[in-house]
Amino acid sequence: MHARPLFAVAVLTLPLLLNSCSGKRFYAEVDGAGKITGQPCVEWKKPDKFVYVRGKNPSFSFKRPNGDTIRPGSIETDGGSIPRLLWSQKNFSPWTYAPAYLVHDWLYEAHRRKVPGGTDKAGREVHYTKEQADWIMAEVIKAQMEQPQFETRKSPSQLRRIYWAVSKFGKTAWNGEAHPVMDETTASMITDTLQNLPLLPALGSLKDELTPVPEKPAMEGSRSFKE
Repeated sequence: MHARPLFAVAVLTLPLLLNSCSGKRFYAEVDGAGKITGQPCVEWKKPDKFVYVRGKNPSFSFKRPNGDTIRPGSIETDGGSIPRLLWSQKNFSPWTYAPAYLVHDWLYEAHRRKVPGGTDKAGREVHYTKEQADWIMAEVIKAQMEQPQFETRKSPSQLRRIYWAVSKFGKTAWNGEAHPVMDETTASMITDTLQNLPLLPALGSLKDELTPVPEKPAMEGSRSFKE
């Protein structure tokens, strides 16, 4: 009499067990030895839209286990693109893993702008692929989970779900349009330049200086970019 109920329980429980096992395997694959430095601050601009300004966050960066350093540039952000329905659930706030989401947003935006996402151990500029950007986000999340000062619950299944979501559904954002955001220092520098040079030549020269030359990246993180 109890065989069917037990079988039903096993069928319902198996997917949860499998998800837990796969989550642990994935968690073990991600290197969490990276270092998060500083505490990023963002500015509210309008509902659910914020701006991260590099000039006001001089100490925030992420040093990867391989020695690369990522210091996000100024960007528009909404934190993690978490469905609003889940915001009330524990650890599903768009800002639970804010350092990781800001690094990830920056790497996507750096690709769209065709500028380097970070620097390697030697200080050379590095470009990343989408796959690398998604994996780096996982590295930051695990670093946050592993380092006690961030008081973040360790959850292998959570890490796996977030990584799966961005790897499966992030292509549109990766290939979207760039949304440049100038920090106050850059904006001031450009204003001063335009005020001290003839307008049209200054605009042409400034455009040339600010437009990067695209070249092709390599899988391990390249120092050039090309579409």
